[in-house]
Amino acid sequence: MGDKKLGARSLASERESSSQKKRLSWLDVSLSALVVLVVTVPTMAVEEDWHGRPMIDQPSHLWLAAAMLVLAAFVAGGVIAGYRRPATAATHATVAAVVAVAVLLLGAFARRHWFVHEDLPGSVVRLWCFGGAIAILVSAAGSQVGRRLAPGTR
Repeated sequence: MGDKKLGARSLASERESSSQKKRLSWLDVSLSALVVLVVTVPTMAVEEDWHGRPMIDQPSHLWLAAAMLVLAAFVAGGVIAGYRRPATAATHATVAAVVAVAVLLLGAFARRHWFVHEDLPGSVVRLWCFGGAIAILVSAAGSQVGRRLAPGTR
């Protein structure tokens, strides 16, 4: 009789533990988004004001280095999310990337609107949307690497 109670308790605690693993952890989302933002904010600040104007508007292809660094930051954020939450790797990485993209877009909009007083052409909005979508997809892909690196998931 005692073994049945113990077995039922351990089964219930195992189910509870399993459901907690599948819940969204805002701590893990925040950590992943913070890693992304620590790399991307300074990179984008330099890119936007390289010799007085954005790198992408200049004749060199130096903007590609900044783009690759930002891309790597989103991959790293996804890997961290996947490593910390293997059961919900893609969900955590996607939410973290959406948070980071939202912060970056709000910052870019604020810079254009309040600091440099520039209009926001449709081509720039399309480029921002495309970049945001790519960042979210890359972060989700990175989460699968982190999930595989996590202990006990091989």
